[in-house]
Amino acid sequence: MLINLLCVIPPSKFEEEHIPKLIHRMTKKRGLFRKKPLEDIKCKGMVWMPYYRIEYSYTRSGKALIRRYGKTGRSETVLNAMFCGSVMSERDLFILFRPNYLKREIIGHFPQSEEIVGPTVHTDFDEVLVGLLKRLNEVKDELDELRSVLSKNRARIRRYSMIVPIIGGLKKEKRLSEKVARLNALKIILSMCLNVDEDISSIRVTGHSIFYYPTLVATLKHNENGTERYLIIDLVGGGVISKHLSCDKGLTELCNRNSMCKEVNARLITSYASRK
Repeated sequence: MLINLLCVIPPSKFEEEHIPKLIHRMTKKRGLFRKKPLEDIKCKGMVWMPYYRIEYSYTRSGKALIRRYGKTGRSETVLNAMFCGSVMSERDLFILFRPNYLKREIIGHFPQSEEIVGPTVHTDFDEVLVGLLKRLNEVKDELDELRSVLSKNRARIRRYSMIVPIIGGLKKEKRLSEKVARLNALKIILSMCLNVDEDISSIRVTGHSIFYYPTLVATLKHNENGTERYLIIDLVGGGVISKHLSCDKGLTELCNRNSMCKEVNARLITSYASRK
C-alpha cells in the first residue's frame, strides 16, 4: 500500500531497546522498597496522531479593540483529528485541543513499516468553534454579573460589619468567590482552545490542514488482576539523551475512560498487528 508523504512534527531521537525500560519507570509501585513494575507491556506501536490545523477569521466585539486593531482578525487552533468524533462532553473536548503544537516545526516524512498512521474523522469545524465561542461569551457574561454581585456583597459587609457580624454575607461571599474562580478557570481554558485572547462576537472557518504528532500507544496489563489499559506517550521532548518519555495524561485518561476512544485504539493496534 502506497502511503503519501505526511506533514509531521518530528519526534525526539530514541532507540527501540530503550522504550520498555522507560515505560516501566512510569509503572513502578510506589514506596521505598516495592519498585517492581505493576504492569507489563502487552503490545505497543508508534502512532502518528493526526491533528487538524484550523484557520478562522473572527469579528471583534470590544469597541476599544475595534478602534485599535480593526473589526476583524485571524487566528488558528489545533484539534485532535482521531478522537474528535468520539467525545460528547465539554471536558473531553478540551483535552483534544492542542494550540501549543502550532509552535513546533513541521517536516515531511514517509511512515516506516513499524509506524502506524492514525485515521481522521470528519468534523464540522464551524459548529465546534462557534459552540466554544458561544460558551466562552456565556461564561464572560456570567462572570461580569457575579463580580458585580460579589462587589455589592463585600460593600455591604464592610458597611455593617462594625455594627453586627454579617455571617450570612461572609458565607455568600465564599460561595460567590468559589464560583467566580471556577468560571474564570473555564474562561481561560476556552480561550486557550480557541487560541484567542480578545472579546469576539463571531467566527468563520477559512481553511484547515492535517499534520501528525508522534506518540507511542502501549497496552499495559496489570500483573495482579489482569486488567488492561492504554498509555499514550509523547515522543517529542524526551528520548535517549534525557532518558525520559512523557505520558500524555489527558489522552491517556480519555482513552481509558471513554469507550469510543478505547475502540479507536483497539482497532488501530489490531490492524497494525495483523500486518506484521
